[in-house]
Amino acid sequence: MTTPTIETDRILLRPLKISDAEAVFKKWANDPGVTKYMRWNTHQTINETIEWLTFEEKNIASGDSYSWGFVYKENDELFGSGGMIHNKDIRMFEIGYVLMEKYWNMGLATEAAKAFIDFAVKELKQTSFFAVHAKENPASGKVMEKLGFIYDKDGSFTSFDGKRTFECRDYILSVSEQPRKDDA
Repeated sequence: MTTPTIETDRILLRPLKISDAEAVFKKWANDPGVTKYMRWNTHQTINETIEWLTFEEKNIASGDSYSWGFVYKENDELFGSGGMIHNKDIRMFEIGYVLMEKYWNMGLATEAAKAFIDFAVKELKQTSFFAVHAKENPASGKVMEKLGFIYDKDGSFTSFDGKRTFECRDYILSVSEQPRKDDA
């Protein structure tokens, strides 16, 4: 299934495009404070961002990866991205998100992730999800808890380039295809 556009009260979640490169690079991909706990490294050049967005555009219809840009409807600003990728080892979608610092502590990561999890439950018939956060980044864990994720165990993850390893907390979310209480 192709990555759809999803709308929430405050956010438009839409597939990312190569034409988003400048905004993505300037607003969060090259900010070391924002990317500190990400598996990918802080982008040093816009070409790294273009390369990543090219990969995202090619995978828009893969069925194993769904990635959205987050647009704040109030001012039409692209302020973050996130999504889910199917982890074949654990047979679940793993979720993730990243926001420019200006939009932290507004509940927007929770709102965006709830929207793409709901999409996965309703359209992809998924009932289990996985997420991790670096122990040094408890704010991300609070987002997971607000979404209903339950702590599973401690673990670690390594950056894609293998140069950084983070102690982390693993979380699992199990849902039914029934609407959640807050959907009624």
